[in-house]
Amino acid sequence: MRKSVSLVLLVILSLTVLATAAHCQSVCKPPAQALLLKMERQQWQALAAVCAVPAFCGRGTATPLVFCDGTGTNPVAIPHDTLDVKALGGNAAAASAAIARRYWRKAPTVFVVDSYEQALWVVPSAAFLQSPILVSPDAGILRALGATKAVVVGRAKPQVAEVVKLDDKTAVWKYQLSVLGGTPRACNYIVMTNPHDTDDQLNPNVQWPYLSLAAAPLAAYRRAIVQTADYTGDRALIHALGVSLGDAGDKVKYATLKPTFQKVKDDSYAAERFLFDAGMPPEYLAMVGGSVELPHYVIDLHTKYTYWNMAIDYVPADTPYATMRTDVDYTRFVKPDLAVGRIMGDNVEDATLQLQRTFFRSEYLPGGKYASLAPEGWEKAGIVYDGHRLNQPDEGGPDASPNQPFHPAGEVADVYRHAGVNTSYVYPRNVTDKSDLRPTGSELLGMTSDYGFVQYVAHGDPPFMRVETGMAGKDRHNYLVTGEEWRKLHFAAPTAAYVIGCNVGCVCAPFKSNEEFQPTSAIHAGLVAFMAPNKCQAICFWRYAPKGSGADQCILFWENAVGKGMPIGAAMNAAKWTAYVAWKDKQTEDNRGADMDNSIEIDAPSMILFGDPALRLK
Repeated sequence: MRKSVSLVLLVILSLTVLATAAHCQSVCKPPAQALLLKMERQQWQALAAVCAVPAFCGRGTATPLVFCDGTGTNPVAIPHDTLDVKALGGNAAAASAAIARRYWRKAPTVFVVDSYEQALWVVPSAAFLQSPILVSPDAGILRALGATKAVVVGRAKPQVAEVVKLDDKTAVWKYQLSVLGGTPRACNYIVMTNPHDTDDQLNPNVQWPYLSLAAAPLAAYRRAIVQTADYTGDRALIHALGVSLGDAGDKVKYATLKPTFQKVKDDSYAAERFLFDAGMPPEYLAMVGGSVELPHYVIDLHTKYTYWNMAIDYVPADTPYATMRTDVDYTRFVKPDLAVGRIMGDNVEDATLQLQRTFFRSEYLPGGKYASLAPEGWEKAGIVYDGHRLNQPDEGGPDASPNQPFHPAGEVADVYRHAGVNTSYVYPRNVTDKSDLRPTGSELLGMTSDYGFVQYVAHGDPPFMRVETGMAGKDRHNYLVTGEEWRKLHFAAPTAAYVIGCNVGCVCAPFKSNEEFQPTSAIHAGLVAFMAPNKCQAICFWRYAPKGSGADQCILFWENAVGKGMPIGAAMNAAKWTAYVAWKDKQTEDNRGADMDNSIEIDAPSMILFGDPALRLK
């Protein structure tokens, strides 16, 4: 009954808002081309940058917007203008007014905020209505814009004919749904971020500052509600959990950390429940931020690959946040209700460049405005880099052979071909064979940057992906793909890559430099999506190797994403669940009801998607 009444009220409010909007249309001065907006690491400048987003992500129009906080080193290849926030004024009020004058001829409705966090909340509504966001506006800017209505979050009291006061974040969400029209699927996306990664007095635990700023264009483009809070964890504990001191010491660390990631879980559920109760079941969840500022949910798994007698105690994962249940024991995999992805880079420039490639992927296709920047034919080209075959049968079970593709490399190549993708299957030169003149491991890695779809089959352990290059007796040879190696690459097209390789997706480790992490290094190289596990996969470490749930979910992902055209987050969810159920049943059957090797519990949650879960590859 309560839900029905809420829906009726929402529809009435929606009709009122839409009728008013019809008479109060903004008149924008659209940007001529993409913009690189430069700033220093001061929160008022981040606030001003959010105020620019509605001009670039308005209803029915979009122009690339890239943020640079002074730490980015990636060139912006697309044609663009450059603007420095400091040139717009010495504070957020002046800069937001200058942005409004620059991009609006008329704005009957304006949004007014006090803080950076509030600006993140309202940016989807402001973008949809193509209205400017102002900070403490004076009479001059309101008069210049012809403002007659102000949607206010905070303490400001603008002098306009109509003021809509929104007291908190939930009120902003309700207003946003009314603006969108209240129809099912009008809002099916949630962005979570930690705005305190831009605090002027930064928490010393913060490892990846200013990534929350990428939440603004993402939320505006996807019309997402924005969930925020201070989720910053203890960096030393996050990086040390499961690494040293033994299980007794880890239990203390885990108990200390759990309230932090449980807060993220509680808040993700609250946002999901809000949309569900409003008649708009959520479908996508984007975690925008670093692994300390927005920590993974750490699953207290404590399971073992009995075939190798190797234990996995803690599995960091984002899937629990996408599961709309509060009573789940995550030691058994639970299918997420939402597709989940993480936006995370070295800095906000890398993160927003990744989003630019995501939103404007079609412009890199033949005939698009950025087509000349991408390799010819990239959109129909896939490559499988098999770095796991030359040292066989050392690992992977008795069926693995250096004379054939290592499962599932050949199967993924078949999926590509069946989907109409021009496919290359490659493996590196065998350094123990002087007659082998094929490309080296490093040369092949460089080749992968010319393709739209890439599958890497390898080993891994932070901080590298290990590619086998030959075996002589007990002497193994390997090419180590480090963060530095990734950074030598340049993916000019919006390329998606999937990695089979233990620990390659890890972003929780006590490295000396952020540049050692492979996911952020791969995003820096230009990948639009990077998928990799942050724990050991069952492909090598159980009795069914190399076949199993980890291999199956890889094959199924590509079938879903490239063959069926599903959004990558949904493709990943479906692949994980199908593979999990198939192998869970097999284990039960083979063990006559006794699940003696639950290593499959690791494969699904440990595979992390670094990218927008709503991205479609076809």
